[in-house]
Amino acid sequence: GQYYLFCDFHPANEKIRIGWFTSSSIDKPFEFCGEIGRGHPDPDIGFAEGKFYMITQTAHDYVSPGPWVEKVESRVGVDVNDNGKIDQWTDWKELKESYDHIRGFSKQIERSPASLDLSGLPSGFGFQVEVRMTDTTSNRSKPLLQQLALSFE
Repeated sequence: GQYYLFCDFHPANEKIRIGWFTSSSIDKPFEFCGEIGRGHPDPDIGFAEGKFYMITQTAHDYVSPGPWVEKVESRVGVDVNDNGKIDQWTDWKELKESYDHIRGFSKQIERSPASLDLSGLPSGFGFQVEVRMTDTTSNRSKPLLQQLALSFE
């Protein structure tokens, strides 16, 4: 999983705000990712109805569909006649992770990876995957593609 830490962030000689950190393990160092907003925040994080909520003491709370960068698209192609060239592609499809609460936990979220249905592709001799990521948000982001898996059945 990925761990996120939100806290009061008060650099010397500056006003307090929210800082956020992330790590791939609770046992590894957390990396500083940036700051959010202004004012004395005392942030708390919640999850409800498929969205993440950051509740603060300031006039501005934050709502997010999750850490997924908007927008990620992919397509897959197949070489059907063994000539080393892709003969048939899927359409470009937008991909998204999905999130849900874990019963009995208030701060842990179950994450389901993004997926693409390839059942319409024919059998073939080779394949190619293309991914394109576009940051369409106004906030600073750090896109990270951790894994890509293709399953054949």
